[in-house]
Amino acid sequence: MDDDKAFDAVESYLCETEREPSGQWRTVSLVTAMLGIIAHGPEFQKPTPEARHEAFKAAADELSRRGLDAVALVRYGMSREATAPLVAAIIVRLLFEGNPSIKRVEVVFDRKPSIDGVKVNPPVDIEGVDVDSWFAVLDLEPGPARGKYGPTPETTARIEQVLSSVLPRVDQWEASASIDDIVNLTPPTREALASLPNGEPLDRNLREQYRWAVDHFAKTFFRDWKTSSLHYELRWLDGDIVPPCPNELMLDRRVPREEITQEIARRTVYEDDSPDPVESLVVEMSRHAIKLLRQGRCREAAAVFEFGVQQRPEDPDVRNNLGFCLIPIEPRQALEHLKAAANMGYQPSVTNAYNQMCCYVSIGRSRAALNVADFESKKFDRTSMGAHLWRQSSDGDWELFDSEDIFKSIAGFAARIARMEGWKDQEEHWIAAESGRVDLPEESQQADN
Repeated sequence: MDDDKAFDAVESYLCETEREPSGQWRTVSLVTAMLGIIAHGPEFQKPTPEARHEAFKAAADELSRRGLDAVALVRYGMSREATAPLVAAIIVRLLFEGNPSIKRVEVVFDRKPSIDGVKVNPPVDIEGVDVDSWFAVLDLEPGPARGKYGPTPETTARIEQVLSSVLPRVDQWEASASIDDIVNLTPPTREALASLPNGEPLDRNLREQYRWAVDHFAKTFFRDWKTSSLHYELRWLDGDIVPPCPNELMLDRRVPREEITQEIARRTVYEDDSPDPVESLVVEMSRHAIKLLRQGRCREAAAVFEFGVQQRPEDPDVRNNLGFCLIPIEPRQALEHLKAAANMGYQPSVTNAYNQMCCYVSIGRSRAALNVADFESKKFDRTSMGAHLWRQSSDGDWELFDSEDIFKSIAGFAARIARMEGWKDQEEHWIAAESGRVDLPEESQQADN
């Protein structure tokens, strides 16, 4: 371990993925792997459900052998990540229940377009969650038929009403379910759920202590720690308390005391109680939306984020994602949401810039698209990162693709726009910029009027 290098939980885990979980793995890697598997993160997907379960069990067994109770770690420390996929699945199902049959405009995704260009959508499928069984167990009746598509005020009110009754019961189930059932989100019988006691399902101190363990081992940035975890960490560093595992395990990650006190002070001064308690839920809803987009169901994917905007109007990520979903079907409306997200400080700005370029191309404003690319090119930080993006096929349809370097995608997109418009100098410039052969321009292009 290099003490001079900043800690990165995921990097530590990825360095060990070639070996099966064993005594050779760092404790931080084992906890990070378990958290990733239970949260359905993309870095931790396995080829089959059986392989995923075996990987989780192997990591859990090794942690328990070392003295960190894996059952308590999941039940108390990972509760929000464990139930987020189920809650998100319930919300998505409620968003679309009672809808009339919605037709979609054909969008190209790894298959040939249909002959007539129009198809009728099948029911929304929630991968990995048996939503039908959960609805039956929770006694959720189908909603009334609706003539309007999207998150209406009535829909929003119903979702809030359902969640207020469902969430306490899900928490009670998690407090007594086996780890296998929690990991697989296996619904209980109706009788088993009804027999669970009412009231607070888990001891608060235990929840906080094991959440501290999760944050300590698996959360790279202190801004992502719960405030209670920061307090526990400081008290442990000062010798005031003992951790929920052997003390030597905690030393697998060395945490500078001054950085903990700085984060505590920042939250106190700015009254910031980071992290966002529903962040896991937002991630899961985004996962469902991406699946809908890959099926060409842009309007339904947008509906997921329309609901999100209603609940979190100042969230730039949700606003950007709503704009992204609308690009193939409502580019002018998409552009409004993307600009709003940019004004809210959406990061990374390079993703938002690329999305705005798509909108400008769709509405016939090629110069404006190049202006966006030019403005983004002048920014100092152009760190390579990946993202889901849109691109136009040869016949003008939009298709999803996975970009490994968003700025290179911007440069390549700008070069194609310039080529279509016959702007030879601009085309050559952006081809060179994409390949990194030239410095980027110092002056912006003339603003589009």
